Amino acid sequence: MRKIIAGFAASLDGYIEGPNGAYDWILIDKEIDFAEHMKRFDTYFFGRITYEKIGTMTNKPTPGITNYVFSHTLKTVNKNYRLINDPIKEQVEAIKQQEGKDIAVFGGANLLASLLDLALVDEISVAIIPVLLGKGKPMVDLLKDKVWLSLINSKTYSNGTLQVTYQVIKNRG
Repeated sequence: MRKIIAGFAASLDGYIEGPNGAYDWILIDKEIDFAEHMKRFDTYFFGRITYEKIGTMTNKPTPGITNYVFSHTLKTVNKNYRLINDPIKEQVEAIKQQEGKDIAVFGGANLLASLLDLALVDEISVAIIPVLLGKGKPMVDLLKDKVWLSLINSKTYSNGTLQVTYQVIKNRG
């Protein structure tokens, strides 16, 4: 079965966006091979807000990539995206059963919280940037309950960024 991997850059104090939606604090290390990492995925999940921010940037489809937008309010999306609304659990479980590579959650604190609440996320990978923002958008919005994680691996880069990947523990009593 395909895995859902949530990947984010976050400040040391847990924000994925700075004040006013700023991303200028995210350090990109030359050691990180994003193209190689992205070969793991053929499906992307976007929350509505992230989709609205990036949806206007390109109308060109990426060959071999399927994009889904999760929204309770949108009625239509760009032709290169598929819309998912309620009931999301059944729809996401069906996507996970399809043949293919893993699935990336690409942006959306609300989406991540919803998927975690439904026990649909398999891994969380966070690039912890060595900066304290003090305010901004937290990595997850309100969760119904705590989510336990188990460390899979970690790597430190020369710019001080710490990449950590955790498995989501789904049946912790």
